[in-house]
Amino acid sequence: METTMRKLLALGFAATVYAQTCQVTAVATTPPATGTGVELSSYSYCGGSLNVSVFIENVNYNKVVSLYYTNAQNQSTPLSVISLGYQNSIADTNYETWGANTPVYIDGVTELLNLTYQAVDIGKTYTQILDLAVTASGAPAPTLPSPPKPYATPNDFQNTITKWLAVEDGSESEIAFTRMFLNIQPAIPGAVNGTVVAARSGPSYDQKDPDYEYDWVRDSSLTMEVVNTLYAAASKKQKSAYESILFNYAAARAFEQTEPGLQTGLGEPKFYLNNTIFLGPWGRPQNDGPATAAITLIEFANAYLANGGSLATVKSKIYDSTAHPEAAPVQKDLLFVASNWTSSSFDLWEEESSDHFYTRMVQRRALLQGAAFATKMGDSATSTTLSSTATALTATLSQFWDPNRQILLYEYGPVLRDKSSYLDIAVILGVIHGYNNDGVYGYTNDQVLSSALRISTSFISVYPIAARHKDASGHTLAPPIGRYPEDVYNGVSTATNGGNPWYLATAAMAQFMYSASSSYTSAESLVVTATSKPFFDYYAPNAKVVAGQTYSKKVNSKAFKEIISALNGWGDAYMQTIRYYTPANGHLSEEIDRTTGVAVGAADLTWSYASLLTASFARAEAKGDNQYVRKLANLGVMPNT
Repeated sequence: METTMRKLLALGFAATVYAQTCQVTAVATTPPATGTGVELSSYSYCGGSLNVSVFIENVNYNKVVSLYYTNAQNQSTPLSVISLGYQNSIADTNYETWGANTPVYIDGVTELLNLTYQAVDIGKTYTQILDLAVTASGAPAPTLPSPPKPYATPNDFQNTITKWLAVEDGSESEIAFTRMFLNIQPAIPGAVNGTVVAARSGPSYDQKDPDYEYDWVRDSSLTMEVVNTLYAAASKKQKSAYESILFNYAAARAFEQTEPGLQTGLGEPKFYLNNTIFLGPWGRPQNDGPATAAITLIEFANAYLANGGSLATVKSKIYDSTAHPEAAPVQKDLLFVASNWTSSSFDLWEEESSDHFYTRMVQRRALLQGAAFATKMGDSATSTTLSSTATALTATLSQFWDPNRQILLYEYGPVLRDKSSYLDIAVILGVIHGYNNDGVYGYTNDQVLSSALRISTSFISVYPIAARHKDASGHTLAPPIGRYPEDVYNGVSTATNGGNPWYLATAAMAQFMYSASSSYTSAESLVVTATSKPFFDYYAPNAKVVAGQTYSKKVNSKAFKEIISALNGWGDAYMQTIRYYTPANGHLSEEIDRTTGVAVGAADLTWSYASLLTASFARAEAKGDNQYVRKLANLGVMPNT
């Protein structure tokens, strides 16, 4: 379309939005000429939300569109950026409308700096310099809301959950154990040993949509970490089956690393079950995968050696990628982490490329465990590299804390379109999968506690089923947990208000509560800070904590016991929620419908089962039941046929 046909405006006009008058500045009403790439159409800052509309030229499939601005202090930071999303195609042109309506009142906005459009597939970036002053209009910007008041005060472990998770025929833990192993080395034509199908949903199953018939690097490694926990706990008679599965997994991971079609190195997110690379458009790289794979195999190697295994076998089949590049994956994954941790990559939900808290946490754990393991393998050079890298990475973690929002940001960079709360259960999963038991962002860190509170309570007003606070027997149901409040993925496609609670996310909150309880019990004391006090006010209100006070078995002991009991009680309340919304057959899908409570999305999601089991392991630890995992492990596994 010719430039002469365009009407460039710098006019302000009023628009009424949600009963407030917004001053909208129109910049362009028609798309620009071919080859321009990106141009701002209109913008407003109304009632604390920045609303922008942009013309984007459709030159490739993968697009990243970002708007940079200055905050209330007239500063440009990695947080003063918003990501725009597709809205609609424009008839008779090669342009699309992209936009965002994002609350930015916490940081504020004074000037729009520039637009950038990355056409990822063709490696081209388009930029428009803006330098446009922004004037607030509409209602006054709101302030950060306080957490809600608790609607229940559950305490201690519940017999119903103890029975539900008991190691016996027909219990949920037995079902989760069995269904998880059906997805490991699945009985699908062409599936190779060591692979894990993400769910029983795809071409080979009764449920065809969504197609999860792939081996995701992350999902597989987290599942195999559960297998290793069982291996370490199992009796000698049962160990061999788990050991075989884990060695097969190591071989499969090594094969993935040598696949000639890798597009982004070892950060490739998923493979077919015959272990060949998926080449279609996808959010890649995902650099948490090499880290979680390395963690799982290091822990397996240590358990194998503790069981009398051969050091030579560990080197040739697990660690030494230099001498055995087609068989031993760990060294290669670790060095990839060391070389690429500063690079942006896609998050665990595969939606946005940025610097993610979850990814940094699992990378840190991999580097620290890897440094110690490399020393054990006699590889001092790699150990030194990993150790120094871990130090550098650790120094960056503090940037994720946002004192204005009182949360750890799930990412430090442009917010996903409309994901303006910055709340994401990925932060809690980052603690669960990335904490290295060294005091750095663990379960009792005050910033983690503050984040856990705001994340978990954010779903109360989002999901209609969260209005149910008790089951028919009067047991407290904790709020069902999703990925993030603004989620639109409904298990098959996207839709407005489509996001649902996830079984694995709800289990993660249960596990967090149990692990926090165990950590405090082990330490025999806790200190309440101004940052952590709201967490205790919500989850343990009867303790009546005071910021600055120490609570222990000897000092303020009654309140200390109340806190431990409340954490265990809320852990069981999250488990009660999972139990309430689990179908009668005990099978766990990916999601729970936000309105009906019916299981939806991919059937038999492997990660759902793995997360339920790790939560049950954490519960057993909090209860002091040191035989639970061993009993479950001794159920034994048989090859899938």
